[in-house]
Amino acid sequence: MKRFIYKYTSIVLAVGFLNSCSPDLTETNPNYTDSSNYWNNLTETNKGLTSAYATLLSQFVLNMREEAVRSDMGWYSTVRPTPFPTTDLGYTFWYQTYGNDNQFIERHWAACYRGTFRANQVIEALEKIKASSDNEKWTQQMAEARFLRGLFHFYLHTSFNKGRIIIDDHTPVTNEDFFRSTSSSDAVLAFFRADLKYAYDNLPPTRTPEELGRATKGAAATLLGTSYLYQEEYEAAKVYLNDVITNSAYKYSLVTDMSKLFTTAGEFNAESIFEINFDAKLRPDLGQFDEEILTTRAAFLCFSQNLCVTPPAWVAYAYKTEPMDPKDSRNHLVPTNLTSPLRNVPLRASAMITLPEDLQTPVYLAPNVLEANPALPMGAVNATASIRIFGFYKKYTNHDLYTGEGANPDGAQKSSKNITLNRLAEVYLMQAECYAKTGNVQGALDLINKVRARWGLVLYGTSGEYGSARTYDGIAYTADMVMNKLMYVDRPLELSLEGHALRFTDLRRWGIVKSNFERLATDNYYAEDYKFVNSKGTTITKYRISVVKTPGTMPSSLVPNEFAIPAQNFVEGVSEYLPIPSNEVARNPNLTK
Repeated sequence: MKRFIYKYTSIVLAVGFLNSCSPDLTETNPNYTDSSNYWNNLTETNKGLTSAYATLLSQFVLNMREEAVRSDMGWYSTVRPTPFPTTDLGYTFWYQTYGNDNQFIERHWAACYRGTFRANQVIEALEKIKASSDNEKWTQQMAEARFLRGLFHFYLHTSFNKGRIIIDDHTPVTNEDFFRSTSSSDAVLAFFRADLKYAYDNLPPTRTPEELGRATKGAAATLLGTSYLYQEEYEAAKVYLNDVITNSAYKYSLVTDMSKLFTTAGEFNAESIFEINFDAKLRPDLGQFDEEILTTRAAFLCFSQNLCVTPPAWVAYAYKTEPMDPKDSRNHLVPTNLTSPLRNVPLRASAMITLPEDLQTPVYLAPNVLEANPALPMGAVNATASIRIFGFYKKYTNHDLYTGEGANPDGAQKSSKNITLNRLAEVYLMQAECYAKTGNVQGALDLINKVRARWGLVLYGTSGEYGSARTYDGIAYTADMVMNKLMYVDRPLELSLEGHALRFTDLRRWGIVKSNFERLATDNYYAEDYKFVNSKGTTITKYRISVVKTPGTMPSSLVPNEFAIPAQNFVEGVSEYLPIPSNEVARNPNLTK
């Protein structure tokens, strides 16, 4: 069931902004709205909070597609060997040639600062009515507003200009406020951590069903822990991440019901920490490109015929070749018989991605992806055609509801499926990294293995909490070996396309963006024909659709390398952060790089 937390998005958002300009006006504007007529009670500030949350509805807050292809997790096309026209501003992220005039960069910057502005409106209004307000409700609203202001500053600090961004701590009052200079990375860190700490100290651990989608103490702890991890402050990170993992008041747990992972039925599940709520029933009058419509284009961006983000060859191959634990009954075609054959692909692969070999998982109301809507552009059209794609990311698609995104009655670009920004598995993996970096190798393995056990994968190490009930790989891991698993296997495969620029940020903070591109540029993959028997008993061949590293007996073609160009174009010391947008630099002479 959807929660209508964005009920008041039609609120007049510019009240505080208009009032801030009034000292410079010599005549009264008959159209001017005086803020003294608004922000007078907690009902009105709560509506302002709802509008601040609504900032998250904009796809440009995350730039999910662009960030995926900027890292090693995405191919910006459904065709190969080359993407669609290289003049497209989205493809420049894959080419690593984007500049400060790129519209996606400009919109990301603007969307985040729109969020800080709206949060500041609420903060200042709450300060005005503090004396006349219920203290408990006032404090919680202030904590939510500061959480959002901290969140948007955290996103900006992570993405832009080596963390040197503008601290937006109040709505504009003077002309100088419109031309603020950037602050040091350390100053920005201190600012948004103070906001998040206030949120952590004052937000509730859980939400009522009507409030799902609003921030909690656990969400604030997760962001604080993440910010400390990103700065390699492992001891501080461990405190907050441990709180998320062990505090029973949050009621978090890893989800093991496969029907509740990345499906509409599983929205706001026990693993979800912070989630963006969408609902097509609200504001259906808005167009699909209105950034505050209560639907998302994410499904379309993952499953369209042209400008979508699709998995690179290495991702498809890595997902389908993860070793399955034969002791887990879920991995067997006959779960009651542990001697029966294993599934074609692991459960994690089935949940995250469509693969041609995955004949056991229904997709778009069909028995499997190869029998789904015939318009799905998987594989080559015929035996002589060029390679197209090997699969799609499933997390944001409506594969559990419709026969295809085009069957969505609201439109292919108006999905109501929620987007989870943070979940418990991510926290487990972050804490595992902290343990690995501070010498607790077994502790790191235990946390990674909790996530892997959920998926029925072979566990790392020689032993652990599952004992003989699970299969371990028998390797004696060092801290460096654990980090290699986190960097190249478990974080990318568990968290693909999730959160705010997670993969690129990981590669950057580990100092391996370019070396990783270079490593992938030397790998060869092949697209092989795949023959299967469909649900009607007919044998069918799909051309150049199955990714392999060593060609077998089926016809195959070398997959054009997807990372040679990124490896060549990425410039260390320059390409790690997004630049401040050119329109901001032109408008504000006080911006410094």
